[in-house]
Amino acid sequence: MRPYALPVMIVMLAAGCADDHRAKSFTESLALQNRIPGPVLNEILFDPLQDPGDAVFDQPDFVEIYNPGITTLDLTGWSIADRPSPTTGKANRYYFAPNGSNNMLGPGQYGVIAPESNGMVSGSRLTTYYNYLQGTVDARIFLVKNYKVFSLNNDGDCVRLIDNKGSVVDSANYTPNWHNPGNKSTRHLSIEKFHPLMQSDSPLSWGSSTDIQYGGTPGKSNSVYVAPTRAEEVFTLSPNPFSPNGDRKDDLLKITISLPAGSYQLAVALYDATGKKVRNLASGTPAGPATVLTWDGRDDAGQPLPAGTYRAAMNAAGYSGARFSGAETVMLAR
Repeated sequence: MRPYALPVMIVMLAAGCADDHRAKSFTESLALQNRIPGPVLNEILFDPLQDPGDAVFDQPDFVEIYNPGITTLDLTGWSIADRPSPTTGKANRYYFAPNGSNNMLGPGQYGVIAPESNGMVSGSRLTTYYNYLQGTVDARIFLVKNYKVFSLNNDGDCVRLIDNKGSVVDSANYTPNWHNPGNKSTRHLSIEKFHPLMQSDSPLSWGSSTDIQYGGTPGKSNSVYVAPTRAEEVFTLSPNPFSPNGDRKDDLLKITISLPAGSYQLAVALYDATGKKVRNLASGTPAGPATVLTWDGRDDAGQPLPAGTYRAAMNAAGYSGARFSGAETVMLAR
């Protein structure tokens, strides 16, 4: 049985076998929008975690835009809107850059648009939940006053970015299927573009945020971001050898997995010289294009393993049909 069927399975590899080079490296060039650089949609949270009875700060829904150009943009009079009603033809429209405000978005800056009843940035749900935001130089915050939520449907909707003349600058007709299907629940997870200039209205451009702490990355580079052109090793281990002896030097093995843009389920495990699995690091874990795992030289029970040669094996199953696997040997020193 090849290790390519879902759910992802790991095949035991004895330390003496040859390395698996079926997907040792790849070269990728993303298909980017051929358009005049202007604000683009870059991240959307449509199903936030909000429970008034859980004693946890509510996560606000938000839309993030990005300025990929080289000039500063004045967004005064701009708005976002959802899909027009099929019966009335009307849409919910949210003006986020009113007259009299600082509505400039500089080159390389992210604009985070969120609802807030009083319109005040300080103490807002956005800056309370994403507590790094106010100190992020590349982030501009735009709050829509008198709204507590945006009317973005959890079962699918359209987000449109509209300029001050009423023209649609960018749009995304998202569905829940734009999330990584490996996630058991996508509530509180945003959808992020792999690169800001990828086509916004395509499911191939988006994946679930892999940010564990916040479930999204408003105001900073997306957790699933990939460079437009890259040639990388799929599976690398460093340092090799490593020595988990507590001296803070080479204590952790860094396992780097680099894949083409897409959503994956990932399996990674460590095996000893007899082929026995000693540590399971990932098993059907939802992942994006770039993943970094660490191994501390311990088994699944938390016990230190003896010095020797170990085998790291990786399989990644992509929902676009792509499959990647790799296996490398590492020396654990004591």
